[in-house]
Amino acid sequence: MNPSQYSKLTTRFSGETLQLLSDKAIYLPDHEILIVSDLHFGKVEHFRKNGIGLPINAARKDIYKLEGLISSVNAKDVVFLGDLFHSDYNNAWPAFKEMLKRFPDKIFHLVLGNHDILDESLYDGMELTYQMDINDLVLTHEPMDVITEGKYNLCGHLHPGVILKGKGKQRLRIPCFYFGAHTGILPSFGTFTGTHVIKPVEGDRVFVVQDNVVIEVS
Repeated sequence: MNPSQYSKLTTRFSGETLQLLSDKAIYLPDHEILIVSDLHFGKVEHFRKNGIGLPINAARKDIYKLEGLISSVNAKDVVFLGDLFHSDYNNAWPAFKEMLKRFPDKIFHLVLGNHDILDESLYDGMELTYQMDINDLVLTHEPMDVITEGKYNLCGHLHPGVILKGKGKQRLRIPCFYFGAHTGILPSFGTFTGTHVIKPVEGDRVFVVQDNVVIEVS
């Protein structure tokens, strides 16, 4: 694969170039860093264990999708913005770790989120942190309550989405990248994670992800 196979939209925030990828991730070309948020690996297995009959191949689909994304971009570092795994250990975790082994040239970072509660020993080979600074970008899982002047917070956690209205009573809920005055929120990467409808105010920018393209909407 090559990067041109993934639709992307390039924009700038806080002096940095951001490529918004249709796979619901961000690539920073100047730093060769790929940022992905809220993968929630293991959530399908968690549902199945609790009697909800989701197809088992749905879990593998996200791992294959992530592997394809990592292969397609020229990233040296891959940053997961929290909620990498969905709570309890299950057989999705070994499959994910095997996938990581196929990229020995990459450095993987996990910005810990509220669902990242597995024993720390299971994260062997990944750099763990609660905050990662890239020049004036501050990467966290949840939005920061207080942001230092001149800094911009990139985070996840909220699974942002918007409702687009068409003719008649047509309504469509779509995941999006949301950029406010001081905070940018990535859509969730994982399947079956849902979306939280945001309410942008004047000056905010919203980029929806639909049919493998990224589009800015007003």
